[in-house]
Amino acid sequence: MNIQDSTLNIQRSRGLIDGMVQRLRNWREWELNPIVVKELRQAVRSWSVTGMLLLFLSVLFCTGLVMILGHALDVHANQRLGANVFQAFIVILTFSSLVFIPLYVGTRLAAERQENNLDLLYITTLTPHRIIRGKFFCGAYMAVLFFSACMPFMAFTNLLRGIDLPTVGFILVCLFLVVCAAVQCAIFIACLPVSKLFKILLGLGGFIVLNMVSGMLNAIFYTLMQSGIVSMSGGVAGVHASSTFWTGFATAAGVILAVVVLLYYMSVALISPPSANRAFALRVYITVVWLLSGILSLYRVSISSNSELILPWAITTFFLLSGALVVVISNNDELSVRVRRRIPSRAFLRILAFLFYNGAAGGLVWVALLLSLTAMVTMVVLDSRPSGWRELAAGAATVLYLFAYALTALLIHRKFFSRRPAKLAGILMVFLAGAWALLPNMVLFFLGRLTTHSFDTLQPGSIFNVWLARGFDSVLLHLNCGAAWLLLMLVLNARWFLRQLNHFQPVEAGAPAAQPPPAPAPPPPLPTVAAE
Repeated sequence: MNIQDSTLNIQRSRGLIDGMVQRLRNWREWELNPIVVKELRQAVRSWSVTGMLLLFLSVLFCTGLVMILGHALDVHANQRLGANVFQAFIVILTFSSLVFIPLYVGTRLAAERQENNLDLLYITTLTPHRIIRGKFFCGAYMAVLFFSACMPFMAFTNLLRGIDLPTVGFILVCLFLVVCAAVQCAIFIACLPVSKLFKILLGLGGFIVLNMVSGMLNAIFYTLMQSGIVSMSGGVAGVHASSTFWTGFATAAGVILAVVVLLYYMSVALISPPSANRAFALRVYITVVWLLSGILSLYRVSISSNSELILPWAITTFFLLSGALVVVISNNDELSVRVRRRIPSRAFLRILAFLFYNGAAGGLVWVALLLSLTAMVTMVVLDSRPSGWRELAAGAATVLYLFAYALTALLIHRKFFSRRPAKLAGILMVFLAGAWALLPNMVLFFLGRLTTHSFDTLQPGSIFNVWLARGFDSVLLHLNCGAAWLLLMLVLNARWFLRQLNHFQPVEAGAPAAQPPPAPAPPPPLPTVAAE
């Protein structure tokens, strides 16, 4: 069996390599993404895009004309007229591109996700990856269109003095990357399986966030215009300032890129059919990013001798995996035949696949392993900082509560709501966390006994009270309560977990295919009326 598996893997690898080589040879026959072609054709025919572009150009022209005429009437010469005009142009470009382009792409995708318009996502041979990439490339192309229309105005500011072309180019590139990230965020919101009203609320929240991001970007761009990108590169500010600037820029760009790719995989998983292996690519990507970011954090700790630099990695991992835990327990227990066909036959590879394939049991183990390794690394790095033990104990209690909530939600769903969708388990987990924190306080409030002492001592089991507890003894109480609760849930869910582990087997090669349901019997013939 091992020789056959090795031969089959070699044949698959050769087939993939031959396919890639053949595709590179036939590069003249490559075709554009059909989604890009469709979206751009509809954008050209749409008055919303054309009208917004004409309005954008009109505002730029009028703004530049007013500022130049105002300078002509001024007695004193302004040596920074170009910088002032460019700042006005970049504010207009930032607001228009960050609001209109994500709104346009997200609205169109959300409309295609409605029940009365399912042709694109449900009656098509395009893969989910091509659909999401097509939507993203459409948004990026629209951003290029807006930036191209604005480029002559931006280049003109260099002739007015006060700003150099490298600074103009660098600011435009940064803004373009941020717009692409906003487009991917809009695509993710549009792919969420929620109601239209909830998507509108999320869109309003995203609009507020984009306005805040727009203000932050304008402040950053103003700082860059004051100094210039050439001086930030070491020309005037020195080597230390240059290295600090580019290190911060590379870190921010890397974080934004990682978030954009994560949202891309999440969007693909949301529009994939239920029979697909939705979790595989997403869990592999999160694991790779977790590993690489951990290595970079350890490298920064080693060169700076500051152990607290490990905390951003640990805190980010905690929040990311906490959200992943809610998604993990929302997976179906039964794997489709499509997924089971890809389960390896080797025991070691099958165990790894159990962690990364669909299913709540494997996802729980995957989250537990990543959180445990993160906690171990953090404890080793912070060993020389005694004041951090209270935070570590509070973090451990929080993790125990999370897994206790998750296993409790799975148990309730399996025992009482087994016929309901699996995503109800994730909703129950969030409901348990909120109810455990609110109900005791509400009862004490109506009884007139809600005090600071009761809030501190009657909250074991509430994840929101862990970091508000006063004293190390209260944290230990939460730690013991979380450990006891989790141990009880592990015992009650042990049979379910073992059953999921035993059922994680590949489909045998000689197994008969699933038979279709029998056709209904034909109706009896109508009685014939004898002719008189």
